[in-house]
Amino acid sequence: MTMHIIFLIDSNSIKQNPGGQFGSPKTYPGSHPPLKYGRGNDPTTYTNQGGDTPVTVYFNEEVLISVQDANSNVGVACAPVGFVAMTWKTDPITLGDLTGGDAIIGDVSFRDTRVSSYGYDYVVGPNSQWAQENGYQYLVTRHDASLTSPVKRNPYILVPALATPGTLQYGLEFYCAIGGEYIGNYWFDPSITIAAPQ
Repeated sequence: MTMHIIFLIDSNSIKQNPGGQFGSPKTYPGSHPPLKYGRGNDPTTYTNQGGDTPVTVYFNEEVLISVQDANSNVGVACAPVGFVAMTWKTDPITLGDLTGGDAIIGDVSFRDTRVSSYGYDYVVGPNSQWAQENGYQYLVTRHDASLTSPVKRNPYILVPALATPGTLQYGLEFYCAIGGEYIGNYWFDPSITIAAPQ
């Protein structure tokens, strides 16, 4: 199965608070953006929660993470471009947590299968290796993105099937443009709780 997580950013707030650059994002203005999540392809059936809610996913579920405008402004183009593993079970992440036979997660990937359908460019740069970031034990993977026209359905990050119980806190970096003008990159740090099916 697949868990879809959609973060609802406030484009009005972002427009008043220009972001940083790719790889050096600014903190998302205000509290974490609210989210909605669920299984299946109908977002109207998803659960709405505050941005600090750890989303529970079950063993062997992959996770799709996207970013959308809460105001439904058709001129807003946004895309997740960075996934930063921060803590696992409240402990700092180690490389062993993410690689090898006992890895929590596998290779995070950046997807968009709808370019021809929706007529925009999602420009992807080289995928960096998991590595230390700014001297901290954060493990980072990023793709650069430039959306040249508004999107109707956003690109997403795919986190592969998970099979170890615990809570993963991660940083999510995203790109935002409004009316074709680049506003900047932002980040915030939500979390996923991995649990055995009930």
